[in-house]
Amino acid sequence: MKTRYTSIDSMLRRIARIASPLLLCALPLACVAGDESELLEDELLGEATQALGGWYTWARGTTTDLTGASIGGFIPSACFLSGVAGNLGEGVLVAPGVLSTARVDEVGFNTWNIWAHGGATVNSSGVRVFKNNPVLAATTCFSGTVVAGGVWESKRFLPLATPSAPVKIADIDPNHLRQCFLSGVSGSEQTWANPDGFARVHEVTATNSSHPTAGWYVESNLFHFGSHFVQEGSVKVEAGCIDFPANTGFVQDEDESFEGFTTHRDTDFLRTGIRACALTEIGGMFHSNDWDDGVMLEPPTTSLSGTWKVKLTNGKRAKWVCVK
Repeated sequence: MKTRYTSIDSMLRRIARIASPLLLCALPLACVAGDESELLEDELLGEATQALGGWYTWARGTTTDLTGASIGGFIPSACFLSGVAGNLGEGVLVAPGVLSTARVDEVGFNTWNIWAHGGATVNSSGVRVFKNNPVLAATTCFSGTVVAGGVWESKRFLPLATPSAPVKIADIDPNHLRQCFLSGVSGSEQTWANPDGFARVHEVTATNSSHPTAGWYVESNLFHFGSHFVQEGSVKVEAGCIDFPANTGFVQDEDESFEGFTTHRDTDFLRTGIRACALTEIGGMFHSNDWDDGVMLEPPTTSLSGTWKVKLTNGKRAKWVCVK
């Protein structure tokens, strides 16, 4: 049976004023810049990697880099989001426009890329115009293989402003060793501005009209507030699933911050042996041009079994699962 724990610390909110950034060495990683650093001083926030046995982490933030960065590590790997920050509410889907994006994906056999960039619109001459909004993405890569995945997209034409239905991406594993995580979030102008908005992947055992069969679903309540010219997919939420080995334990938790404050705490201070964490849900307004404004799961600095921390700023919410 799948062993799950929920920390009682989710009932305790430790509030402190924002004092330090989410990245640029606020993560317990050695921050480095690539060859582009001189050209992208205002664009490339930072990227870092740390190989700690059975998992590794990587973070990247830019305003306009559509190429992304290749993630090195062991084979096989399965990578998911462990942090999102910045402004996801700029850009358009219509080419050559670009959605604001934080995502990680397998681009070839055991070859992973991470993207984090702002959005772009299209001017009257049909030329792409970047909005220069910052987006940061962090990822945790586990040793294993993605067994299922999928994407939720907002509807086309939303005069009634109703979100799309949940999307089933996987069945429930009879061995109870399957866990799904977020792998990508994207948005256009006038999206991610709802303080009650969320993007999530979760396991459904009790069926209903929105979840007709048991399984893992990716879903969101986000939609576009703008004109009828908005296309389907102006908001995207991606997720993937991995089947862990027998005897794996799963620690799930959630927390939130208040507007204008930061929550920064251990993900699970009651138990030892946690190995790696990734996000299953984010919520709140991702609509600020601020690298510090978001959700971040911070890995330990030295020990494979060290405790991770979670940092939430300015009204953000998150749910996560740590694997031990």
